[in-house]
Amino acid sequence: MNPVKGKKRVAVLGLGQTGLASAVFLKKKGYEVFVSDRQTTETLEKRSARLREEGILFELGKHSFDKIAGCDWVLISPGIPPSAEIYQWLCKMGRPRVSEIEAASWFSPGEVTAVTGTSGKSTVTTLVSRLFQANGFESVACGNIGNPWIGEIDRLTPETRVVVEVSSFQLLHTSTFRPHLGVLLNIGRNHLDWHLTLEDYVAAKLRLFHHQEPQDFALLRRKDQESLFPHFSFRAKVVYFGEKEERNSNEQLLYEITRLKGLNPDKTREVLLRFEGLEHRLENVKEIQGIRFVNDSKCTTLEALTWALDKFSDRKVILLAGGHAKGADFREVRERLSKKVRQAVVYGEAQEVLWESWRGAVPLLRRVDLREAFGEALKIARAGDTVLLSPACASFDQFRNYEERGDLFKQLVYESVP
Repeated sequence: MNPVKGKKRVAVLGLGQTGLASAVFLKKKGYEVFVSDRQTTETLEKRSARLREEGILFELGKHSFDKIAGCDWVLISPGIPPSAEIYQWLCKMGRPRVSEIEAASWFSPGEVTAVTGTSGKSTVTTLVSRLFQANGFESVACGNIGNPWIGEIDRLTPETRVVVEVSSFQLLHTSTFRPHLGVLLNIGRNHLDWHLTLEDYVAAKLRLFHHQEPQDFALLRRKDQESLFPHFSFRAKVVYFGEKEERNSNEQLLYEITRLKGLNPDKTREVLLRFEGLEHRLENVKEIQGIRFVNDSKCTTLEALTWALDKFSDRKVILLAGGHAKGADFREVRERLSKKVRQAVVYGEAQEVLWESWRGAVPLLRRVDLREAFGEALKIARAGDTVLLSPACASFDQFRNYEERGDLFKQLVYESVP
């Protein structure tokens, strides 16, 4: 049991979707909750109305250290990095920091599958949940995919198969979280603006396996283990996937889960055949005069960009990339770009580093924002090309999230229809 679970005074830092769901749930469980967010926006004002309805104390526009200090522990938003002043203060004060994933695990009934990795988490989380549903189980996909796990608990039963997408930020602040199936899809250089080093990032991901027992399963790639964490000690049974490079790694993973859980492989085949993809993940928006427009706004890593480019014909891609760089070495994809991309238009906060990293590998243009970049793509594209928004960067230099970025791209596509 988590040592802070029974301590009733909690500060929820961050009034995002997860913070709101956490505050409401914990209040219902008898906790004395105080919510603090240093920003003041229209969205936060709307969420604070729900806090008032629930009788939850809150503040916007600041962090009152004295009020937070009066709490036993802190449920911390993944949007607050270790470099933040409030985070440093919490460390100095010795206040326990808990993620929503950890808190949700204290109360969630039923078997848990947790999916993490640098890229592909939402797709696999969705597929695994549908796999359980196809085999007759009630299943809920939640977590970092968009609906907080803690907000789903009231409708879960011991028979529900919970499939939760978890990020490195959330895993960093877990201390008892134990999934029955722990899935580590891949590890690349990511979020090095948040984690200080690649080693810190890997260590956060590996917390997925820390509290597993011998009756649990750890599903991962052998090459990741050998190159990044060869000496990590697993208590769960290790199961490798992605070893047959000629086969889709997601398919291999689903068939491994099918085997481990005694599911029907015919149902697995059906799930894979019927999967239409996710919004903002290689989403086919429209074809106009022979030009395809594809929304891959969820692409925030080099691994995701590489995966996306491999789905298209050589030298037929007009790439839109940019946003907030997360410490990745963009030079790593130069060879792939030179093979797949006819023209790249870089924009936003990361345009300088993208320009320097990709110059000479592919024709480049620089524009201020996505709207201007899209306008250039329209001028360049011709029948047979694909205009691909696959930013390889976070969205929050100019957008609230990747959904808002993808929605603008789709709006621009439809506005361009003659």
